[in-house]
Amino acid sequence: MLVTTTTTTCMAMGASQAAVYGAIAVGILIVLLIAKELLNSYEYKSAEHSNIMEPHPKAKALASNINAAIYPLLFTFVLIVITTVITVIA
Repeated sequence: MLVTTTTTTCMAMGASQAAVYGAIAVGILIVLLIAKELLNSYEYKSAEHSNIMEPHPKAKALASNINAAIYPLLFTFVLIVITTVITVIA
């Protein structure tokens, strides 16, 4: 009887911690996606062409480097959605 209660308690605690970590991961994903969009839209007036707006090279490079963090978080988000759908269906 004690083993069953302990196992159930540990599983419940693990599920709640997973939910918290999942929410944190989704929050970070949202922030990174917003940052990427803002960096991609950052433009400046070049010295050679004062009337033409050009993408800032440092902002463009940083936006492409953010993908290194976005792709794993996106994969985590997809797994969270799949497991939630399977749990609701089952």
